[in-house]
Amino acid sequence: MEFLIKNTQVSLAMRYKICPSCRRKNPVEELLCEDCMTDLSNARIIEEPEEIEETEKTEESLGGLKEGEESRHKEGEESRHIGELTRIEVKEKLILKHDEFSIEVLPGDIVGRHTKGSEYLKDYPTVSRMHAKFYRELDGWYVEDLNSTNGTFVNGKKINTKVRIKNGDTISFSSSVSFIVFIDIDRMFFR
Repeated sequence: MEFLIKNTQVSLAMRYKICPSCRRKNPVEELLCEDCMTDLSNARIIEEPEEIEETEKTEESLGGLKEGEESRHKEGEESRHIGELTRIEVKEKLILKHDEFSIEVLPGDIVGRHTKGSEYLKDYPTVSRMHAKFYRELDGWYVEDLNSTNGTFVNGKKINTKVRIKNGDTISFSSSVSFIVFIDIDRMFFR
């Protein structure tokens, strides 16, 4: 297995939008993701230094990364090297836990009677066909009501905009179905 390490000199700022679904970096003027066509109108604009001069070395030629060093190996996934050649991949998913069922939500998913979770929500007539959309941004998970007939509530409060959610929050679609939010973090270790 070979890893790439870059030494860079920095200048100018690079600006882009990150797709909440596939995590692709898109130009700021794009309204839809170039890969998955997700709406980017609410995506945050990220500004970071632009790389202009690079020196590349492989991990094999260096004898491994030093403890605590990080490398990026795939967009949206993070690796950390702990000791010699150990890599941890971290992936997050959101789980909406009801007393009788759970719905696993990925970034960009729309939950409702005719979308994600439809096999469970079809029996709740006060839940809209496309009730709420879930986003994963750099600082956490968000939920947005999609102009549902009976509203979306976070911790008992009706929402009108995109709202940040965290572990243990309660999300209700109308007053008929409520979920507890669990953010599941998968860590995979490699040697």
